[in-house]
Amino acid sequence: MTAEFLDRLSRISVPTLGHFLEDGFLPPVIRRLAGRGTVAGRARTVRIAGQDALAVNRAILGLQPGDFLVVDMSGDHGHAPLGAVTAAAIGAQGAVGVVVDGSVTDLADLKASGLSVHARGTSCLTTKRHGTTGSTSGVELEIAGVRIAYGDLVVADDNGVAVLPPEVLSGVLPLAEASDAAEPDLLARIRSGEALDGLLAT
Repeated sequence: MTAEFLDRLSRISVPTLGHFLEDGFLPPVIRRLAGRGTVAGRARTVRIAGQDALAVNRAILGLQPGDFLVVDMSGDHGHAPLGAVTAAAIGAQGAVGVVVDGSVTDLADLKASGLSVHARGTSCLTTKRHGTTGSTSGVELEIAGVRIAYGDLVVADDNGVAVLPPEVLSGVLPLAEASDAAEPDLLARIRSGEALDGLLAT
């Protein structure tokens, strides 16, 4: 995916994708805790086993500009793999956001980082630097029931997160752009008092 395509994705509203697609949307349990606007990037996946902080660090070292780190905590929703230091490192790599199927910490620092951060909530427990075996990067994950492959595209805003293959987004993006472009005029006509039966029935 080109930088131009990611820029086009970052100009749409994620719920607009929901007008045209049914799959690929993370459930509301994964919510935005930091960031603003729509953010789009390439999914870079890591599965953490045994509260392994070193696996997160290794995944961060592999990030490139425009990436969106997706972290599967293997069902552990109490230990946070993301905090002030890891967020700063992710930003330094040029990545644009993080999805954690679990908790994060240092919320004020995350909000100041500029990253788009999506997780189940916050925790004071963190992962530990003990290098437990079993963690792995670059693999297909299942986050809250949604399958996410390395290289999928993540599109996220205040409403939620969509993770979809590039070819799916390529097909639907023109429709989403047209829908978003038409919406301001529709809202203006509703607010001006135009008859709703003529607006909502078409």
